[in-house]
Amino acid sequence: MATILIVDDDEDIRGSIRFMLETARHRVLVATDGAEAIQCWRSLILDLTITDFAMPRMNGQELIQMVVTHQPALPIILMSCGIEEHVLLCILFHYPSVRYLPKQLVAAHLRDYVRDALT
Repeated sequence: MATILIVDDDEDIRGSIRFMLETARHRVLVATDGAEAIQCWRSLILDLTITDFAMPRMNGQELIQMVVTHQPALPIILMSCGIEEHVLLCILFHYPSVRYLPKQLVAAHLRDYVRDALT
């Protein structure tokens, strides 16, 4: 069982991902944006973070930058409905612990991504 933080401003997406992960017997925490996620991250030991890219207050890229500075090996799954290719490539190049999963593929592939990230 892993402790996983889901960061997304969409309540439905957070709920569906939470359900998938709890069904797989993971401990799941949720945050509505990067700023809230930082509070969770500072107070808990996480095994994985799953974050949206576009969020208010602190977006996914800002969250990744902050987390990786202090915990570079923490696996992170970055989700987005659409992200500019050069921004995505920059994130993936600078942060090797990040994997990208398009939101339209979450239902079909999230469990595989989580399994791979935790091994």
